[in-house]
Order: sequence, then C-alpha cells, then structure tokens
Amino acid sequence: MRIGLYNPHLATLGGGERYFLAVLEEALRLPDAHVTLLSPERPDPPSWRRLGIEIADSSFEWSTAADEAAVTALSPQLDLLFAMVNEVPPRSDAHRSIAMVQFPHRSHTGPRARLLRALRVSRAPAALASYERFICNSEFTRRHIRERLGVDAVVVPPPVELPSAAPVSKESLILAVGRFFRGLHSKNQHVLLDALDALDAPGWRLVLAGGGDDLDYVEEVRRRADGLPAELLVDVPRDELVELYSRAALFWHAAGHGQDERRHPERLEHFGITTVEAMAHGAVPLVFPAGGQAEVVEDGRTGVWWRTPSELAAQTKDLVEDKPRRERLGAAAREEARRYSPERFRAAVRELVLGA
Repeated sequence: MRIGLYNPHLATLGGGERYFLAVLEEALRLPDAHVTLLSPERPDPPSWRRLGIEIADSSFEWSTAADEAAVTALSPQLDLLFAMVNEVPPRSDAHRSIAMVQFPHRSHTGPRARLLRALRVSRAPAALASYERFICNSEFTRRHIRERLGVDAVVVPPPVELPSAAPVSKESLILAVGRFFRGLHSKNQHVLLDALDALDAPGWRLVLAGGGDDLDYVEEVRRRADGLPAELLVDVPRDELVELYSRAALFWHAAGHGQDERRHPERLEHFGITTVEAMAHGAVPLVFPAGGQAEVVEDGRTGVWWRTPSELAAQTKDLVEDKPRRERLGAAAREEARRYSPERFRAAVRELVLGA
C-alpha cells in the first residue's frame, strides 16, 4: 500500500504537527505500507522528540513537495493521500484521499468565492471534490469547516499520553505550555503575566514553557516577567515538560483572549492539546473559554473559565486557598483526559484514514 502524507508546515512542530506524526506512526504499523512524507523541507526526525515522537528516518521515504501542484503531480502514484492543511487541500488523483483541516483561515463559500466559482477560476470545487473524507480536531473547527469550505468533517481529537501512575504530590506551581509567537492563535503569555502580577498568592510561581518560534516575543515576555515569580523555559525537552506537568497544581491558558470570535475564529485555540496533557496529570486548567478550549474544559467540573486577567487572578486565588476543591477538580480533569487516549485515536485513524 503506497501512502503519502503531506504537511506544508512540518517544521513548525506545533500541536498540528504532533497530530500529523501520530498518523504517520499508525501508517508505519501497517505491514504492507510504503510511506512517503511530502513536505517543502526535508523532515528532521530528531527534532520530533520535542513532541514526544520517536520515528526512525529509515522507516519512511521523503519527496519534496514545494507547493500544492507538486502534491497533485505525485498523487496518482498513491493508494492513499493524507493531507494536513489550513485551507483547501491540493487536488488529489490518489486512489483514496483524506484531508485533515486544522482550521480554514478564509471562506470559500462567500460572495467572492461564489463569483470565482462562476468564472471557473477557483480551484476549490475540484480540489474538495477529490477527497472522500475530511477530519478535524474539534466541533469548533468542524463548524467553521462547514461554514468556510462547505464540506462536513468527522471530529478526531488528537491523542494524549496518559500517565500510568497517579499524580505525585502537587507543588505550588502554575504551568502554561505553548509556543511563543505573536498573531494568529497566539498563546498570549504576556496576558498570563498580567494575571500573575495581580495574583496574591505568596509561595506560588508560574512557569511558561514552549517553543521559541518568535524570539523577539520571547524577549518581550521575559522583560514583562522581570520581578515576578515567573520562569521562562524555551524549547524545553519533552521529558522535562512531562515532569513539569506532574508537579503543577494549576494550568493556565490564554489563547483567544482579546479576539473577536465571530470575525476571526482562526485566532482562537482550535483544540488545545497542552491543556489536555495538563489535565491528564491532574493539574486544574484555568482557560479562556473560546474555540476548542470551551469543549475541552467544563467550567466548574473539570476546570475553570476566565475572561479577564483580573478574573484569572481571582479564580486562581480561590483555588490556592481551597485545596479540597482543587483536588476534586484535578481528579475530574484527569478522568476527562481519558477521552483522548492514544488507543482511541489509533482506532479512529485505522478506520477513518487508513481503512484498515
């Protein structure tokens, strides 16, 4: 079985790339699979360890795909093309084609799109029609795929490794995990520091961990953290990150804050895998309730919602002072995270993507 997996942003190493590589892992388990990665840049398997992914570079082949036309040209050779995109995927001539849409950044169903279709200068109709199935990471994303692309998708949430042992004794530690960058669906670490500045909780500290995608923003956040009980850990190794999850009592997440969900839903958190990772380790998540985060965390049962930095500080103080409630929410969060087990993801990929 000849399988091609296309990702134009493979070097980004975010949550989407971890999802993509988890699909690659499952494809490589097929005994008769001949797997080729399609991407603009040569894959770098050692860098995938940051995402907790261990795949030998000898287990797959690579073919350069500088643009969508290159993917289309290669597709007739494939029994299956799996494309991960943020837009309309490349037109495919593979025997079977499945697209994972992380989030459609613009509409292909509005007046301008309808005009382009009428003029027969839009590639969208033929490209979308060449795929038998679309998948996505959340109901939030599914809704906007339907609105912006005019197709339906099946929700397959990303997998989260569940710790085998019960959480260790928690420390007075607040953790936030996410890449450091401005724009798009920024994780807004500077907003979290505003909340920390307002938090009255002696002995508690905040750790901001994530990839240093935007070094200017990293320095901006570092300056804002000066004088606060906060630490920045940039490009932290995966094993150290897992240890932080195990020690943290609380988890903060601010993606989507300050955005207009109606006008710019693409700027919200589409799912929020780091939140689920924290929940799996029994940390109580305090999240801005927009996009996929409102699906992942149920306010008052598996975590807490907040809408302003001052409210985040107040909600955090309440949890700091109420250990039984903190432990109750942490236990519920850990149980909820079981919904995202690797076993469920693998079963869904085998059925919906690989057809195995």
